[in-house]
Amino acid sequence: MASDSRYVVNVTDTAREEAERYAGFIQRRSNDDVASHQWWNGLLDAILSLESLPARCPRIPEQDNFDFPLHQLLYASHRIIFRIDAEVVRVLRVYPAAARPLRSLNQRPRRAKLH
Repeated sequence: MASDSRYVVNVTDTAREEAERYAGFIQRRSNDDVASHQWWNGLLDAILSLESLPARCPRIPEQDNFDFPLHQLLYASHRIIFRIDAEVVRVLRVYPAAARPLRSLNQRPRRAKLH
């Protein structure tokens, strides 16, 4: 019988700040707390889904830029970028999907240039 192993999910300060910043952006754009609360609650649900089978999520396309495996879970307009360490999932970034590809975990998001 296979066991359903559970992972502990830790969200870094950087990821939390990015999520809070985007929720604030939604609130300012819509002048309505409902939209930002819906986005925030959906994000939390997506992050908590990583407690089970986080490796189901693919590696980030920019994996060659990093010395350790990074995975992503798409949520709305963002990528939840995380690392799996033993039984811990570390959410490192809540990064806009439209931003330029990651070269570093410290990189600030900017829109990708269209050619």
